[in-house]
Amino acid sequence: MFQYQLAIDQYGCQQNQTPEFELQYFFGQILCFLIINIPPSPEHSIEAESFIYAAIHEVRISEPATDHCRINYYQHLGPMVLVDPNQVKCVVRHIRDHNKWAIID
Repeated sequence: MFQYQLAIDQYGCQQNQTPEFELQYFFGQILCFLIINIPPSPEHSIEAESFIYAAIHEVRISEPATDHCRINYYQHLGPMVLVDPNQVKCVVRHIRDHNKWAIID
């Protein structure tokens, strides 16, 4: 488990609205890393380049942390998303607490 940060458009669901991005924290489980190699194409002036992404199983927080207790709880995993590994902020642990999981940050 780890924590990562993404810029989310606050008006993403509203058409014709100027985007306004806000950084938000998420938790997830790394499934694998994807490396995409772009070959060079001299006739198009394209140099070889590689991109790395982390395939993440997003965690859906069911009980957010409070001020006195910095533990988030979840019961289910969400969708798979691709994230730039540079957005990973820290590694966290999770432990089973009855019928839910606690994220220890």
